[in-house]
Amino acid sequence: MKKEFFILRIGLIGLIGLIRPITSSAQFSGYVKDRKTQEPIAGATIGALTSNRKIFLKQMTKVSGEFRIKEGAVSFVHISALGYHDTTISVSIGNVLTVLLEQQPLPGEDVIVTAQKHTTAVQDVPISVSIVKSPEITGRSPESIDYTLRYIPGVSVTHDQVNVRGSSGYAQSVGSRVLFLIDGMPFLSADDGEIKFDVLPIMNVDRIEVVKGAGSALYGSSALGGVINVITRNPSEGFHGAISAFAGEYDQVKYPEWRIPDSLVKRRFASIEGGAAGTIGETGLLGSFALRRNEGYRLGDDSYKASGFAKVTTPFSDHDRFTTTLLLANENHGGFLYWKDLNHVLMPSDSLGAVNGRIHSVKANLQSSLQSILSDHFILISRGSINYTNFSTDSVQSETAPHSNATNYYLEFQGNSDIFDSLYLTSGILAQYQTVNSDLYQSHHGITAGAYLQGEYKLYPAIFTLGARADGTRYDATSATGSISPKFGITVDAANGLNFRGSIGTGFRAPTIGEKYIDQVFSGFHVVPNRALVPEKSRSTEIGGSYRTANLYIDGVIFYSTFDNLIEPHSLIQNGSEVIQFGNLTEAEIFGHEEVIEFYPLSNDDLSLRFGYTYVFPRDRITKQILNFRPRHLLQARAETKLASFSLSSDFRYISKYESADTILLQQVGNGDARVNAYIWDARIGYTIQGLFGMPVTLSFQVQNLLNYYYVEIVGNLAPIRNFSFRVETVF
Repeated sequence: MKKEFFILRIGLIGLIGLIRPITSSAQFSGYVKDRKTQEPIAGATIGALTSNRKIFLKQMTKVSGEFRIKEGAVSFVHISALGYHDTTISVSIGNVLTVLLEQQPLPGEDVIVTAQKHTTAVQDVPISVSIVKSPEITGRSPESIDYTLRYIPGVSVTHDQVNVRGSSGYAQSVGSRVLFLIDGMPFLSADDGEIKFDVLPIMNVDRIEVVKGAGSALYGSSALGGVINVITRNPSEGFHGAISAFAGEYDQVKYPEWRIPDSLVKRRFASIEGGAAGTIGETGLLGSFALRRNEGYRLGDDSYKASGFAKVTTPFSDHDRFTTTLLLANENHGGFLYWKDLNHVLMPSDSLGAVNGRIHSVKANLQSSLQSILSDHFILISRGSINYTNFSTDSVQSETAPHSNATNYYLEFQGNSDIFDSLYLTSGILAQYQTVNSDLYQSHHGITAGAYLQGEYKLYPAIFTLGARADGTRYDATSATGSISPKFGITVDAANGLNFRGSIGTGFRAPTIGEKYIDQVFSGFHVVPNRALVPEKSRSTEIGGSYRTANLYIDGVIFYSTFDNLIEPHSLIQNGSEVIQFGNLTEAEIFGHEEVIEFYPLSNDDLSLRFGYTYVFPRDRITKQILNFRPRHLLQARAETKLASFSLSSDFRYISKYESADTILLQQVGNGDARVNAYIWDARIGYTIQGLFGMPVTLSFQVQNLLNYYYVEIVGNLAPIRNFSFRVETVF
């Protein structure tokens, strides 16, 4: 008994040492944080300087961002971190400093949160990533984030379904194969696994991070082909606000037979957004709203949208920071689905071109997080969210109007630790509960539980990453299905701006409630349930490298992915009648390469050029047929310059036509096989003046699809035609 008691005492002492309260006998100590995000910066270099500014000691900040200097006559400290401005400050004995660093990365030297679930330099990540920042997002005047995603290398969007390097195709807007996050928390609807783009607050998006390739080792289900994380702004000191309004119209199509009958006036769109942010004491407040009206360039495709966003951040103590965010959206839009035929591309099909009546949808998302620094070496992040979606249809016939109410509850506890100088650990547990009440899918619920562990070991000049995640999912009273998702990666700093990387990862996607349980007659076809669906699986491998200087960034990668049990709709005979059912049908493989070049000829970044090209070869491993809705070639290019008060930008996209499409759609949609390569060019000019009370006012004019090029993204859907818009924005 004494032996067991002794062992217990030793164990408790060790545990207390691991998560001990933060105390210090240091001569002085402090914390290094990101000024914008208030996140601690681990691995920042702290140089202790004497009164004549000679460095006599160096150390790195811990996972908590903390540093302690215990010896020497220190008069100044110099703080530097990759991707941030250096700073030097004077110190006094006994002071506890909080040092806030401003971001200023060189090309390709951004920091990213999504890839490793903590702040990491891009060149230390063993998988391909892309980052789009706020000025580029808002500069395009998009109605939703999906327009910006179309300009990220390797990413295409097919009728609101995101496709990363050919992983997704188009699955009838059911079951995204790319996990979508808002501030690190899942944001897919509980019923059909869709992304709801209209909820996202464009004005308050700080950046978008895209991780390409299977990511289930950290993120679980739906990270089959990649992860997209939309990171919102944090409130900043002081009070400031902004208001933006834009209006525009669609051009007339050049073919008279395409034009909408009795429509002599061009169809218009407009929006207004406003927001404000400030601090009350140490509590930060941020909020915004958006109202949008779009008459649509097609008959039966108009929309009314309203959304709101609020965010509160507050420190509970010196070592705890709480954040809560609320997103609301309401939409009313027409039900255009497919064109009538190639002579009437702006008119809905008589048989299946539109949903009967208008579609109403409501979305609400409440999420909170608490970041707690429990010791010098351990941070605990607690996250929780509730995501609610509802849609209904105004039926114009005697049939029951389809509707669905779906709620997703999410809870996660994540720990970050750097107990050893060369080893960084990320671990966590989570649970998710989904409930659906719908006449399309009936009433069902699902439960998911998961746990993950990842280690990053630094052995200069390499960083090795090894991790795995276990997930279990159960719907109603059925048997649970499980998935184990391992990953391995390595990055090598070859010096002088040259880096190499390689990774092997796995992904999976559990079937959605919609795919398993849908039971509905749609356009004469009965879509029946398939309770035997099993999770999709993927394996991704890539080898790549990058090179950077002060003005140039080059990145290249080759990749290969396999997919098993892909869920696709297909027709079959059931009880003597033809029906449609989702099934685990496809074993696929995709290989390809991707190149990205960023060039900043001027030292002040007033001119920037970017080029991205992605080639994929997507095919069924069994039949050797090309997969549906996967373009082989994607090319994106952007040029931007600033001349005094003027700004000019131009974007170009090339998308090769998809070589294969869903045979069910081809049989039902008139001229459904019509498709061409797409060439899309956008241009924008802006001018900033000093308005009333010295507030800057930015006026901008933009043309999207400048060439008025006609193309389709999916069967029977003409993509947006040329449109012009004018925007006014002021900040105060």
